[in-house]
Amino acid sequence: RIQVFLNPPEHDEWYYNVYRSVGKWLGFYREKTLPRDKVLADLKQRLPEKPGVRFRTSWRSAAEGGDEGTVSVLLYGDDTGKLAELAEEVERRLRLLPGVLSVETDREAGGDEIAVHIDREVVQRNGINPREVAFTIMYALRGITLPRFQEKNKEIQMRIQLKEEDRQNLEQLKNLTFVNRDGKPVPLSAIARFSFSKGFGQIPRENGKTFLSVKATTQMEDLPRISRMIDAVMKDFDMPYGYSWQKGQRFRRFMQQNTSFLQSMQIAVVFVFILMGILFESFVLPLSVMIAIPLSLFGAYLLLYLTGTPQDIMAGIGMIVLVGVVVNNAIVLIDMINRRRQEGLSRTEAILDAGTHRLRPILMTSFTTIAGLLPMALGSATLWGFPYAPMGRAIIGGMFTSTFLTLLAVPVLYTLLDDFGAFVQRLFQWMTRRSRWAKSPSEQP
Repeated sequence: RIQVFLNPPEHDEWYYNVYRSVGKWLGFYREKTLPRDKVLADLKQRLPEKPGVRFRTSWRSAAEGGDEGTVSVLLYGDDTGKLAELAEEVERRLRLLPGVLSVETDREAGGDEIAVHIDREVVQRNGINPREVAFTIMYALRGITLPRFQEKNKEIQMRIQLKEEDRQNLEQLKNLTFVNRDGKPVPLSAIARFSFSKGFGQIPRENGKTFLSVKATTQMEDLPRISRMIDAVMKDFDMPYGYSWQKGQRFRRFMQQNTSFLQSMQIAVVFVFILMGILFESFVLPLSVMIAIPLSLFGAYLLLYLTGTPQDIMAGIGMIVLVGVVVNNAIVLIDMINRRRQEGLSRTEAILDAGTHRLRPILMTSFTTIAGLLPMALGSATLWGFPYAPMGRAIIGGMFTSTFLTLLAVPVLYTLLDDFGAFVQRLFQWMTRRSRWAKSPSEQP
């Protein structure tokens, strides 16, 4: 076993992170210390490969254990032996994934066991009950608690078990004797065979179903990508009847976070739409403002992808913040258009005038916001282990794309919705006149 103790990462200033990134790209900066993923990759590369020797890694933080850096596949079924066979194939498939350092099953946590296989024909000829053999071995090695021995003033705990020096090795186990029907002693080695196997540390169950976990330690942090890769390697994996597999607890938490993120996003969009409907006194004009939201999400996802930033909970919070931030530029533009139209300008003239007079304020507010978020996006600050950088990058990407695309998309959508509103108004007036014409002949004397 090789134990590597890593120093906690230093939280450098954001400008030093920029210098380090540029230095790595240009080739004149070299890391003084290696991060955890590179340490594990270096160990895997340097350790020699020996027949029958498996390399596996585990990571535990100084404060608590966890599943950081690991992904798991859970196999469900009734027979633990069959699950162990299926786990070997799953382990082989997971090793094919790029970036996987090691793969292990729950059996790795268990110890080596000696399996005693009783020959039923031999014990039947000798008249020995197999249950007595099993219970004798259990009582001799593990022991059994007896009722307390009562004395006058106290009770004594009683336990029956072989002495420790009499249960040290396999030969002592083989020499355990049993009496046959003829009253002669028969050693255990004469009525059973022995084998060595890896035992289960525990047999976990979920909803009454036994499951076995296959864990892979990986350098990748992008859970959606890892999930797609696992689906690809497990696509043609045929499971016996009554057996199934699913991805582990880390993926479940990610799906729950994703569901919560979508619900929060929907609530934020609804609240913003209702508030703008009240302020504009219309539920049609806010639709032209809402186009800024998908444009900002496009920019957020694009920047996260270009920078290789995983979409974690902080990135999700940044996208929710974007919903309330990016609509400001569109609101300012639409409000200016409406005021110019009320002053007597045509729709086209009002759009051009508003775009001319609001371009500079929109760019100034957007770029000052982006500049203020640069230390967060480039820094290494964390909150309870979650880095702030994904949130800053998500907001910057959304602000950048929405600023420029909003100036084009919002006037176009405003024009379409205005034409649609005018069409609906003309249709309503035509239907009203038709109803009046239909009533007029009946009203004549």
